[in-house]
Amino acid sequence: MGAGKILVLIGGLLTLVSTFFLSFYATGGGDYGSGLGFIYNIADIMTNPGNYVPGETMTVYIVAIVYIVFLISGVLQLVGLASRVIAIIGSIIVLVISILMLLVLLNALAVYAPYLTLFDHTAIVPGILPLDVPLGSASLGTYLLLAGGALGLVGGILGIKDY
Repeated sequence: MGAGKILVLIGGLLTLVSTFFLSFYATGGGDYGSGLGFIYNIADIMTNPGNYVPGETMTVYIVAIVYIVFLISGVLQLVGLASRVIAIIGSIIVLVISILMLLVLLNALAVYAPYLTLFDHTAIVPGILPLDVPLGSASLGTYLLLAGGALGLVGGILGIKDY
């Protein structure tokens, strides 16, 4: 197995684990931002978008669609084991979302903070799912998401061919 294929595999697995098992941030009171939280919120987001960002109904719909694509980007990275273009596309999606999330959590782009509330949900299994390991204003899931996107992108650029 070539180095690129191994990096894409590790990147895809990191992306899936950080999206669905780790939290991106903690809001307090048992609420966490995670991919599972977004899945639980999808029905409410589509029926009541004004509850998340008042006055921005269409923008909330567009952001929700982008987040849905983000949820499948880990799978896209793993599918990228067969096609390097798909690995690169999946990795770019992960990188963009994780960098924007980090910038919002570090208050560099605080104006976009309401759009992160789409990920907020109470813990499914308190203390276990999503697992929250705080590292400053963000949690371990955000940093592993960034690492998974970077590894997948580097692996996709290197190529997935077995030599």
